[in-house]
Amino acid sequence: MSWLVVFAKELRDASRDRRALLSLLIMPVMSPLMIYYLFNMMIDIGERALAVDLPVVGAQYAPDLVDYLRQSGIGIDELTDLPADAEDVDIELRRRIAVREHDFALVVAPDFGTRISESESSTVELLYDSSRTASTAKVGRVQALIDAWGRENAALRLMIRGIDPALIRPVVIGRIDVATAQARAQALLSMIPMLVILAAFMSGVGIAVDATAGERERKSLEPLLVNPVHRSRLVIGKWLAAVVFSVTGLVLVMSGNLYAMSLVPLEQLGGSFLIGPAEIVGMLLVTVPVAFFATSLQIFVGLFARSFKDAQVYIGLMSFLPMLPFFYNVMNTEGRETWMSLVPMLGQNMLLTDVLSGRPPAFADMALAVLALLVWSLLFVVLATHMLRRERIIFS
Repeated sequence: MSWLVVFAKELRDASRDRRALLSLLIMPVMSPLMIYYLFNMMIDIGERALAVDLPVVGAQYAPDLVDYLRQSGIGIDELTDLPADAEDVDIELRRRIAVREHDFALVVAPDFGTRISESESSTVELLYDSSRTASTAKVGRVQALIDAWGRENAALRLMIRGIDPALIRPVVIGRIDVATAQARAQALLSMIPMLVILAAFMSGVGIAVDATAGERERKSLEPLLVNPVHRSRLVIGKWLAAVVFSVTGLVLVMSGNLYAMSLVPLEQLGGSFLIGPAEIVGMLLVTVPVAFFATSLQIFVGLFARSFKDAQVYIGLMSFLPMLPFFYNVMNTEGRETWMSLVPMLGQNMLLTDVLSGRPPAFADMALAVLALLVWSLLFVVLATHMLRRERIIFS
């Protein structure tokens, strides 16, 4: 079988090509490390938010509020080495926050206690830098506690006057989250489908480009085309060799990501990660066709390009394609529709999201997405075969 000879030849050449091996291994190595580091960093930020040291200016003016914060687990650091003038205090605090001496600071006005005792409204200032994501959780916790203290004081004021505090809250919202722990984790795991699909594109690109644009540049494609072999056999052999690399990289990335997620204590983020053999098989059935589509597209682009460098430019632009379904799913508010399964990679992204959320996808959706992707793959194989019949492939 002529296509099998081409297939074996391309695999042998690719196994000796450092660029092809690098494109195969870079995602399986980098992706799990990134996932593990990212989620552990999120957990670490949440744990650090539980231990808050709050710099306070004018703590003596709000003893009840300061005691409430202490009882809630907030460490109070009274700042006494500041200028006397209020404007100079503000400038100094801004400077300290800018140079990261403090992440944030609470300023209590001298008349705070008086206004509170007279049942008037008073303001405290919480200075912080919103560009520091690491301190956002801490700032949010301090603000929530101050708001809670304010609500308690409002209720006490009403009770002193013989008014039921419930009168100012005619409606109380009871929030009931019906999502499972794994479904809640889906928001955290939404990038895994993108990484798996991206792996299918990255892992086979080296052999796909080298077997097309690379051979044209080395002048080794012309002797191959002289042989009395149908052009479709040549394309299929090169295509399937690239598919082997793409599927290998995809499986390695998926396995690495799933293993990395099993090491992350998602329970601390309010989620869980329960993926069994059935889910893994389902993920493979959904994602393996992406390898066929990605490599067929890359084979076509490699033949269309006039040089290896030209092909690299096109392939670099194509690397953004796996990210588009991810961003669409993030912004999508209409739910799933049938046409989405027909769009390459969009249906796969949605199906993977369902599996990671613990929701078994409908068989019809899975079959339609897989079939559509295979049809797209064959279309690009036919186009690549047509490209090989053109004289410019040899003489340009």
